[in-house]
Amino acid sequence: MKTESELRQKYLDALDRIEAEEARAARYEKLEHALRLLVGRLCIAARGRAAQLDGELRRLSDLMRSQPDAAQIEATLEPLSRSVAALDETSLEPQPSTSQRGTAVAAPTATAATAVSTASERGDRDTRIQAAIVAMLERLALLPELRPAVAELHERSIAELSADEIADCLERLARLLGEQRTSLQREKVEIEDLLRQLDTRLEEVASHLAGEAAEQKSAQESTQQLNLLVMDEVHELNTDVQRSADIGELRGRVRVRLETINTHLQDFRAREEQRLNSQSDRTARMRVRIAELERESRTLQQSLQQEQRLAMIDALTGIANRAAYDARIEHEFLRWQRHGAPVSILAWDIDRFKSVNDAYGHKAGDKVLRVIGQHLAQHVRGTDFVARYGGEEFVMILVGTAAEQAMIAADKIRNGIASIGFHFRDRPVTVTASCGITTFRGGDTPDTIFDRADKALYRAKDAGRNCCIVL
Repeated sequence: MKTESELRQKYLDALDRIEAEEARAARYEKLEHALRLLVGRLCIAARGRAAQLDGELRRLSDLMRSQPDAAQIEATLEPLSRSVAALDETSLEPQPSTSQRGTAVAAPTATAATAVSTASERGDRDTRIQAAIVAMLERLALLPELRPAVAELHERSIAELSADEIADCLERLARLLGEQRTSLQREKVEIEDLLRQLDTRLEEVASHLAGEAAEQKSAQESTQQLNLLVMDEVHELNTDVQRSADIGELRGRVRVRLETINTHLQDFRAREEQRLNSQSDRTARMRVRIAELERESRTLQQSLQQEQRLAMIDALTGIANRAAYDARIEHEFLRWQRHGAPVSILAWDIDRFKSVNDAYGHKAGDKVLRVIGQHLAQHVRGTDFVARYGGEEFVMILVGTAAEQAMIAADKIRNGIASIGFHFRDRPVTVTASCGITTFRGGDTPDTIFDRADKALYRAKDAGRNCCIVL
């Protein structure tokens, strides 16, 4: 049975958790505010290109001043994308020939200067937009939940992305941020409900303890009252003995005093029996309440453990995610420092993954990620570890495995990936992967060993892909 101090500690722990969640909520609110400002600035910066685009940008800017939900924001994306696409088509239309331009050729020099100035202003505006997006990504990367998505965006320079690609990136980040906020609100409601339940249970415990104290005080007062009554009767009896000369009269007085004492004792026993029965009932009810609280506590603990487990799982592939890798590599690094057994790190990357997405769509790309993620997970030992690091990149930790053994295992896995029979639109498609391998060595940290594995991976890419390199 849980003691009052343990229940109080659980209550304090729950308070700490809700304070941490509130701090996270504050960070999300700040990021949401920054995103709103960024969208507003982008809307202002992009105006003046076309009337249709200006109208969509104004609607989006007006919408962001309110408190829109995801559905309202998504409803603006399609017309905005059409406006951007129309702008791109206009910019690609053939220009009039010299004979067709006529007066345009003879236009004043000031018009040409104005056009150059406008182009320069647009270039400056694009630069400011890119800088704003980079600054926003750096702030979003501070959140562990968004770090993999931000890492994917950093794989290409913002300057290389088209307007549609930038819009897709921002839409994805906004959706992820909205999902995180929804999850945070749900967790906050669950914790608040738990705290209310704990408050109720603690009040019941406090009420029970207060009742116990009152009963003990009542029993003490009842005992003192009985002692006083009995002492009074004994005193009177002693007085009667001293004063009475007739033995028969004395005998009668003693009998009366004894009957009075017996009555007092019976009353005392009746009160004590009633008090004990009442105390027993309250104790039984409290045992039931405490058992319920323990069951709820176990359920909550299991739920929190499940939430924590899910937080370490990549939703797309079903294997561990970047956060789980960060925790595991710290553990393996400390164990390597203590025991010195070899530990190999393998950085995997799907070759030409972008071409799969471009040629067959993101659903096909997601399927490739799922199948390869499961293939990697099925070809490691129970003591090893595999996670999706971000995008199309995966990472393995092979415990007790030297670089030469890791190379043999990696080549088998690589050949297995190449032999997977992918089919898209009834066409066979071969998908390959490259791997960079390294092991812990003196002076390493979890960051340096991954950087070295990543460098080996890029060497494998430079060597023609579909190969493994040890560094």
